[in-house]
Amino acid sequence: MNAAWLILGNQLFPEHLQKKTAPEKVFMAEDHELCTHFKYHKHKIILFLTAMRRYARELKDLGSDVHYVELNAKNANKSYEEKLKDFVKKEKINQLICFEIEDKFMESRIVDFCRVGKIRLEVKQSPMFLTSRHHFQNYLKTTKKPFMKTFYESQRKRLGILTDAKGKPLGGKWSFDTENRKPLKDTKAIPQVYKPKPSTELRSVQTLTDFLFEDHPGDSQLFWLPTSRKEALDWLEVFIEERLSFFGDYEDAMTTESDFVYHSVLTPVLNLGLITPEEIIQKVTTPKVLKKVPLNSLEGFVRQIIGWREFIRGIYQNYSEQEDVQNFWNHQRKLSPAWYSGETGLPPLDAAIKKSVRLGYAHHIERLMVLGNFMLLCEVEPREAHRWFMEMFVDSSDWVMGPNVYGMALFSDGGIFSTKPYFCGSNYLLKMSDFKKGPWCDIADGLFWGFIKKHEAFFLKNPRLSMMARSLKKMDPKRLKTILTAAEEFKNKVCPLG
Repeated sequence: MNAAWLILGNQLFPEHLQKKTAPEKVFMAEDHELCTHFKYHKHKIILFLTAMRRYARELKDLGSDVHYVELNAKNANKSYEEKLKDFVKKEKINQLICFEIEDKFMESRIVDFCRVGKIRLEVKQSPMFLTSRHHFQNYLKTTKKPFMKTFYESQRKRLGILTDAKGKPLGGKWSFDTENRKPLKDTKAIPQVYKPKPSTELRSVQTLTDFLFEDHPGDSQLFWLPTSRKEALDWLEVFIEERLSFFGDYEDAMTTESDFVYHSVLTPVLNLGLITPEEIIQKVTTPKVLKKVPLNSLEGFVRQIIGWREFIRGIYQNYSEQEDVQNFWNHQRKLSPAWYSGETGLPPLDAAIKKSVRLGYAHHIERLMVLGNFMLLCEVEPREAHRWFMEMFVDSSDWVMGPNVYGMALFSDGGIFSTKPYFCGSNYLLKMSDFKKGPWCDIADGLFWGFIKKHEAFFLKNPRLSMMARSLKKMDPKRLKTILTAAEEFKNKVCPLG
């Protein structure tokens, strides 16, 4: 067989960067259609293309025969399959080898290409995850409904992470989540996230991005992310050294004084394959880290890596066809341009939007309890919301955004894995952030109570939520009318009916 490795832009795994396992022949290609699958943030495009070029250069230095197609104005209309076909024909390739392709649309394109071209396709398990697709399917057979809690506990036991000699959890419990909800007191102590030095590849990709993707969100000159394996590993080390100890206490905290607080900001490089979850877990569970870092911080971070991330991938692989079409609340509103300029008039929402435009990033509470929260309460159509999240974040992929948007932020799938919708009014935002009370609170509270009022029957029959519906009946009618009117005006302004 005349074989070649097919490496996609989110498969830049370290396995290939070891001399003994470096593949002999490799195909990699930049693609205009993939860069415009959604109107992706410029930083996402820059991250992908720069990381791909640097990775290809490293492979060449190891002796691999890398056939790399750079994107330019002349070949922008040429499809990925056409580029791959040219390579296969020229090199007389009859077998392609690749790691599992996570996003189903791309997976089906490669499978179809090989079927039509009568090329053997060998697919290997992806190092991007610690849990095989088969293992997650077996987990689903053991439960009536997928629950993050039970999955995460099974992961800890299976992988032997943060457990004692008897397999019991360190600290006596599996999760310290209830201890990880503190608001920030002192923002001056928060370390800065360092910005890697620009590479030669970065500068040329920034120029290309401004030329071919001028109307995409973001400013290319503000790019701030690691684009090589070494930079990604340095990024991880700095997080462990400077921020991990306080991650747990403040993982739900929001502030306008810090873009990243104590978060790791690892998902952009993790979702490209520049580092793997196995490496991360090894680094954060050394004796030195176990001694230095409080258990609530360590467990909270480990839960994100081996629990939530793996769980979400499993949900996507098994339920995406359902989630992609469901609209549990029958929401139909669209997003106005204010969702791209940060001019909705709601300070916490505008701050999160402007930060997303500037960085292509917001941490998980900003995504869930600000951006997703107001999309839910403003009755935004699920596909519209999903498109916005895909466009705005550098770590977006179908496999991760689908379940997070449909299942968590919007509950538009009706609860495939969530037990209740997550939403809030002004009280939570005031408690967990440094925003001050103001007229915006009436809008936020009106959206909150208006949503409960509209779906009162749903709330009354859910034991975890029925108290909200009963509280609604006790509210002062005049006050309720005032805030509901403010909320309705806001919805019509920033989320018009399509």
